[in-house]
Amino acid sequence: MKRTALIMLICVTILLAGCAVETITPEKVELNNSTSSEQEVKTETFAIGDSVKGGDLVFTVNSTRTDQGSEFIKPAEGKIYYIVDVTVENVGDEAEQLSSLMMFKLFDSEGYNYSVTFGPETKGDVGGELSPGRKIRGELVFEIPEEATSLELEITPGIFTSGKIIVKLDR
Repeated sequence: MKRTALIMLICVTILLAGCAVETITPEKVELNNSTSSEQEVKTETFAIGDSVKGGDLVFTVNSTRTDQGSEFIKPAEGKIYYIVDVTVENVGDEAEQLSSLMMFKLFDSEGYNYSVTFGPETKGDVGGELSPGRKIRGELVFEIPEEATSLELEITPGIFTSGKIIVKLDR
């Protein structure tokens, strides 16, 4: 049984190692469906409300809020829940896989990074398969120190891609 599991793990590893990694360059887009074939590529930090295209996905950070938790689910002492409301739209011709755990990280002014966590009740989930032409909206929860500042959301536009989108948040 262990030998079979080991062989399967090796096969999956080899398969994933052979997958080509697509490099994505983020670009700010207007959602009026007009595109230019000669857009200038820039590296920049985007703001809340900007719609940013990475590959066939368009990401928009709609808003942020904080939460102290509930009677049953509370952040650790000295920490708060920081919640980021995002919309992802698939403007491509094929379904795209989304994973809130693999695609989103939060960074603070001191370089600490925070992964999506479970916490208070949120509206929607940003995960699963997103069909062409569809949008999904949900909230991402991060547990951060109360004094954390200069927060930026780092978005990896695809699970098997490189390239990052950076959105400056309001704290």
